Amino acid sequence: MATPRFTAVRGTSTWASFISAYVLVLDFMEDSFRKEGLPPLTWYDVLWLLDASPNGRMRMHELAERAVYSRSFISRIVTTLEAEGLVVREVDETDGRGRVAVLTEQGRALRRKMWPPYQKLIHEMFNEHMTASELESMERGLRRVIAGAHQRNQDLRSAAAQPAAEPRTTRKRSRSRSTTQRSGA
Repeated sequence: MATPRFTAVRGTSTWASFISAYVLVLDFMEDSFRKEGLPPLTWYDVLWLLDASPNGRMRMHELAERAVYSRSFISRIVTTLEAEGLVVREVDETDGRGRVAVLTEQGRALRRKMWPPYQKLIHEMFNEHMTASELESMERGLRRVIAGAHQRNQDLRSAAAQPAAEPRTTRKRSRSRSTTQRSGA
C-alpha cells in the first residue's frame, strides 16, 4: 500500500499532468477548429447539450451546470449563439420567470457539422495515446472525482443557503446588567 506522502506526491504530479494535457490538447483543438473556419468548442458544448436535451430545450441555469460554466459565461455564449440564429431564448412556460435556451435547426446543423472534425481530434489527440485499459481506468477515476466535486459544491451551496448565525450578545448583556445595577433597580 502506498504511503500518504507518496500518494500526495503522485496525486500532485498526476494533477499537473492532467492540467497540462487538458490545456495543450484543447489549445490544439481550438486552433484546428479556427483553421477549418469552425466556431469555438464552447459553442459545440452548448449546442450538444441542447441537442441531447428533450425538444432541444434547457433552462439557462441547468445549461450552465451541465456545461460546467458559470451562469454569466453561459449567458454570454447563448447571447452570441442567439445572434447567429443557432438558439433562441424563451420564457420558461413552467414558471414564467426563468429563461430557456432552445436549439434551432441551424444550431443543430452546425453541431452536426462540428462533430466529425471534433471526433477525429479526440481520437488523434487523446485516444491514440492511451490503451483501452488506461482509458477505462481514467474514466472510472474521473467519474469519482466529478462525483466528489459535485457533492462538495452541493455542500457549499447548502451551507451558503443557511441563515447566518446571530451575533453574540454577551457584551451587551453584561453592560445592561451593570447599568441596571448602577441605577439601583
